Amino acid sequence: MRGSTSKLEQALKDLIEAYSELDTELTAKLEDDEEAYASSMLESLETSIESALEDQDMETKSFANLLSYFSDALEQLDPVAFDEEGESDEEEEEYEDDEDDTDYDEDEDEEEEEEK
Repeated sequence: MRGSTSKLEQALKDLIEAYSELDTELTAKLEDDEEAYASSMLESLETSIESALEDQDMETKSFANLLSYFSDALEQLDPVAFDEEGESDEEEEEYEDDEDDTDYDEDEDEEEEEEK
């Protein structure tokens, strides 16, 4: 298993390096055009993924599962990275608490029962 882990670590380092290089190239080429940047990045990633899946004879569903594991592992390492931008933990808890609150008035139920 150690060999597989080392191989995976190297592949991740290569992926990060390649992504950083692509990011730098696209940023320099497209400057402040965020829409063009996003479109070009997506196109490059789609082409690369498609090529790699074909070369490895891998189904897209299997690759999606792999990405899901990566996402879960990254969230374990840094849960804050998965918080919505600008939303603190307190705001999140407050929002969840508000969802649980109901406008339930016990006095109204008692009045209804007395009228019966």
